Amino acid sequence: MKNTSQSGSAGDPPEGGAHGSVAPDPKRAASPGQKAAWASGAITDVYMANVFSYLAMPIYNVALKVDATMVGWGMGLPRIWDALADVLIGFLSDNTRSRWGRRRPYIFVGGILSGLAFALVWMPPASASPTAIGAYFIAFGFLFYTAYAIFTVPWGALGLELTDDYHDRTNVQVWKTIAQAIGGIGLSWLWWLALRIGDNEIEGVRYVGIIFGAIIALAAIVPAVFCRERVQTTAHAPISFWKAASATFTNRSFLCIMGFTIFTIMGLFLVNAFALYINIYHVFGGKKEAVSTLNGVAGTIFQLAGLGLAPVVAIVARRLGKLPTLLSGLTFVGIGFASSWWTYTPASPYLQIASLALISPGLSCLWILGPSMLADTCERDALTTGLRREGMFNASYVWCIKVGSSLTLVLSGYMLSWSGFDPELEVQPDGVLMTLRLLYAIVPVVFVGAAAACVLAYPKEDLKR
Repeated sequence: MKNTSQSGSAGDPPEGGAHGSVAPDPKRAASPGQKAAWASGAITDVYMANVFSYLAMPIYNVALKVDATMVGWGMGLPRIWDALADVLIGFLSDNTRSRWGRRRPYIFVGGILSGLAFALVWMPPASASPTAIGAYFIAFGFLFYTAYAIFTVPWGALGLELTDDYHDRTNVQVWKTIAQAIGGIGLSWLWWLALRIGDNEIEGVRYVGIIFGAIIALAAIVPAVFCRERVQTTAHAPISFWKAASATFTNRSFLCIMGFTIFTIMGLFLVNAFALYINIYHVFGGKKEAVSTLNGVAGTIFQLAGLGLAPVVAIVARRLGKLPTLLSGLTFVGIGFASSWWTYTPASPYLQIASLALISPGLSCLWILGPSMLADTCERDALTTGLRREGMFNASYVWCIKVGSSLTLVLSGYMLSWSGFDPELEVQPDGVLMTLRLLYAIVPVVFVGAAAACVLAYPKEDLKR
């Protein structure tokens, strides 16, 4: 069988693994240009991964009056399908042989589809009944997350392969985190923009979908066009799906990485939407425009803090180690959420930015060091098996995250209904607001504690450089 992929630099020696399957370039750090090109895809990733958390409730629940539990299912159910699709896409990507490489064709097609799906999901038939509008949201959510899976799994795998240097893997994720922060600034202003560029947010969000759908597609094309795949592929029998999946989910390092990532994300997603309701009905007394401005300012500061702290995380991790740095970050996240009981107050609405200033560095540690440690795991697996399975590892990583976040998004809708919240009321009862505030302050702390336990269980022998 002829080798049809010649990725990598000219003149790189065709080293074979134990099974003759793949060969990385000689050990070296990735160039700044390659890191920047790959990190561009993080702009697509951050919008596709987070936009439902920012816009679904204010648009579909508050503006279009769709029941909160139905919106919760619309956010969560398609992600369960997305999680299943991730594993399939990862497996297909690992086994793809083309003149353009294993990852880049999927990244290109998935990026364009993601931009289109992003626009369509915010164009519901506003004249339909709330139930019909909710059904639209669920249906187009499946399209949205299918496109996202086609893009994000190969793109993430490409990042894991970008370098085989222990510390440079962290630097790659720093570039990604910086790009995510840049994209996240725009994400923070989506609702604010929707309220101002149309007659109302229902019309305005259509324009928002088109504008940012185009940005999403363009950002995704950059890594597909300008990145070179470091790993050379040679002829070998296809990697067994079940053997690859079994090897992934019996890897202790991988399971610990998944544990601390999933627990942190579950803690955030269970209550993340509650901040919107606390601000609208407790802090600002029903003034949505004022809340949208605060969200934009607070989100911008949050993202800028993450952008500025990303290089610091890499420096601290190099000096103290990845695990101590990660534990410190989780501690900041827990303190930040606990402090929200005092900082989300009508007396000083912008005081809540202090809580976000604590949460931001902690999450930067998670987003940088989690994938960096996953790349370490992939490299050790390749040395053991001779096979490059970054696609399966990344797909399994994303699969677990999405299953966990899907279930929590569904549960968050039920938690909102359980609290007694009624979108038809202009003023919510004090008991409802008290419940939302308690849940927002306590739930993330519990899950962050579980995440810290997983960090402590990480096998220390796997921290070899």
